[in-house]
Amino acid sequence: VEELKSVAAANGFEGEFLTEEMLWRTPSLPHETEPDGFTDVTAAKYFARAIIIHLGHDVSPGLALVPDDDMPRSYSVIRALATIMAGAQTAYIPVIYENDASSTRDYGFVLPNGDKLLALWIDGVAVDDDPGVPTTLTFPEFRAQNVTGLDVLNGIAQQIVTEDESENLVIHGLLVRDYPIILHLVE
Repeated sequence: VEELKSVAAANGFEGEFLTEEMLWRTPSLPHETEPDGFTDVTAAKYFARAIIIHLGHDVSPGLALVPDDDMPRSYSVIRALATIMAGAQTAYIPVIYENDASSTRDYGFVLPNGDKLLALWIDGVAVDDDPGVPTTLTFPEFRAQNVTGLDVLNGIAQQIVTEDESENLVIHGLLVRDYPIILHLVE
């Protein structure tokens, strides 16, 4: 994506980058030439990942039609992310993971009011019942008055317990799953 954007800019492109037709089909929404082996839960997880990845690369995510009746979890995730990510711009948010960071993906954002968002997940094949991996996160030289965890798959917002350790914000035992959990950090 970054190479494509670089080549386009070098050749005078000044517009907006966007994707189109992102869709993970389920048996309730089949198409004769496209795979439809996803459940609504796994499709919702892939939608969430793809939306965050594209936003993280300053690319507008364009989705194919996702009917609420055929894919209610996917529809709910898309709607939640549209609300949470409204106005967000990419931002570097340094974070250190206790677990093997090679399996963890994250993207940082800043909201118009200065609040920060960090979307993170364990990368790999999405499954319906992912147990998650308890992880300690350390944000070097960062302080937050409030951290809220946003689970877009289940529609849950929860206050996160944090500690201030030597000028670092630390979150112990955060359950990181195979879909984006978004930490809303208020400084």
